[in-house]
Amino acid sequence: MSFMPLKKIAVPVLALLVAAAGTAGAEVPRGKVLGELMQVLDLPLKTGKTFGDVDETTPYGPALLSALSLGILYPADDFSPEIACTNAEALMFAFQAMGFRHEAETAAWALPPEDKSLPAYISGYVALAKSVQPAAPRSVSSKPWDSITETQLSEVLEWAGRCRASLVWDHEIKRPEGALRIHRENVGRPPQGWRVQLGIFDTEAQASAFARKKTSEACPLSVREVDFSYGVFTPLVADRSQAHEWATRLGNGFGAVILPESGDSSALFWTSFTPADPADAVIGMNRAVSSQTLAKLSEIAAAHKALAAVNGGYFGGNGPIGTLFAGGLPVTLPYYNRSMAAWDKRGKMYFGGGEFRMRLSVNGGPFAPVLLNSKVDYGSTAILTPALGASETRAGNNGLVARVHDELVQEAVPALQFSRDMGPDEWLIVSRDPKFTLQKGDRVALETQWRETPPIDVASAVQAGPLLYAPGHQFWDEMLSLSILTLRHPRTLLGWDGKRMVWIVADGRSSWHSRGLFLNEAEQLGRRLGLTALLNLDGGGSSEMWWDGHVVNAVSDGRERRMPYGLMVLKK
Repeated sequence: MSFMPLKKIAVPVLALLVAAAGTAGAEVPRGKVLGELMQVLDLPLKTGKTFGDVDETTPYGPALLSALSLGILYPADDFSPEIACTNAEALMFAFQAMGFRHEAETAAWALPPEDKSLPAYISGYVALAKSVQPAAPRSVSSKPWDSITETQLSEVLEWAGRCRASLVWDHEIKRPEGALRIHRENVGRPPQGWRVQLGIFDTEAQASAFARKKTSEACPLSVREVDFSYGVFTPLVADRSQAHEWATRLGNGFGAVILPESGDSSALFWTSFTPADPADAVIGMNRAVSSQTLAKLSEIAAAHKALAAVNGGYFGGNGPIGTLFAGGLPVTLPYYNRSMAAWDKRGKMYFGGGEFRMRLSVNGGPFAPVLLNSKVDYGSTAILTPALGASETRAGNNGLVARVHDELVQEAVPALQFSRDMGPDEWLIVSRDPKFTLQKGDRVALETQWRETPPIDVASAVQAGPLLYAPGHQFWDEMLSLSILTLRHPRTLLGWDGKRMVWIVADGRSSWHSRGLFLNEAEQLGRRLGLTALLNLDGGGSSEMWWDGHVVNAVSDGRERRMPYGLMVLKK
């Protein structure tokens, strides 16, 4: 039997089930497969009449209503319950009822399909069925086009029961540039409810103005803090179908996203990337490829021609917060008392304090403090590095501007006469100090004066925190927020095992998909992976891993967050 397309027919017109035959070889309808899977997985059943053609007296009606309410089925899916269920559909329903929808979507591109004739929406489920532990019954996964029989359904139900105790998907993709690992463990459980997020705003005032414009008596909107931004949300509802109706009605071009809330499970999804050579890891700034400060990680990575990318340290609307080095040059100044991870051109890493200041010497003279990538007021001198943009306009129209390459001044002219953008290996000196003079041919030296001097010549660095562990390091809170320190969140982590650099992203805020990590759980994961040092980077809705055109994890905001840069390895 061929597949019926699961796309067009609306759920409210579900028909009554045709009673299934009791013989071992009889075809089994979709409704029965879904209903029995939900029973085996101990999923709560919804009672009462919700949709016009489905109520609790319909065969498996409570299961169908519950599947819609809990987000196992989506209102846009076509689920004609009386149609004979194929083996592939049975596997799809099983994984959806275990919270593996994202993993199946990932498997569709991460695993090579054995049967290329399978529709795109279902091929990932079949591939996943063969690669999880325990694997789905081979009699089912090897014949995806066949209609499932009662005997095969019994095998699937027995397998689903075993999955409740333990279910693991662990897959690795290797390229010359490095290895991507994708890991999911344990069956998910339904959330307590659902909200629709109608947008994320930089300020509470912006979010409140939008909420006032869109709110109604039937659906009063509220503003909630989301990490360090503000989101506009609908009320919490227990039924995802209700959230879907609100999203459809209120979205209207505003990118409404349905998000789960609360709930408890042991489900955990994480992904890691290990560069083949840690020296290949670079800081890719959006300002280096765009006039804008912020962009989606996928956009930044694509512009830099990266194979892999991950979000970095904390940031605000004006750019990175804390120490950042790119291409051997400083980009931003440090944040007091925060830790950093740094590495040199050979890939050797250092984890420790990230506080520094820049000093400049001319022709072997004394070193004097200078500003970094900032506005130059009268009497001051600053250096400008290309990571925040190569445009000559950054130099301004006042004072003296000098272009430096290989520690030699290539030109030194009044700002109004300066007219060429920086090259990637150049930097500028801008001075509005009447006593400061430079001319072509002068030799200049930059000195990074560290509070804790790294035992390496820093080429790249990112400051975040807290530093969870490192040789000789005693953990402390680094004056971070209680939310970061005490709650489960999506986490991005940067680690080192003495030879290899490892990036880790763990999803969170979804009991169906992934619960997130407390900091002590992040430490346990790092030690399990053999890492000797581990730094917590920006997490929450910023946590994102990108690989060769795909966002690997399920970002908790339901959409990519705009950010100033990413750690990346470029394609070779």
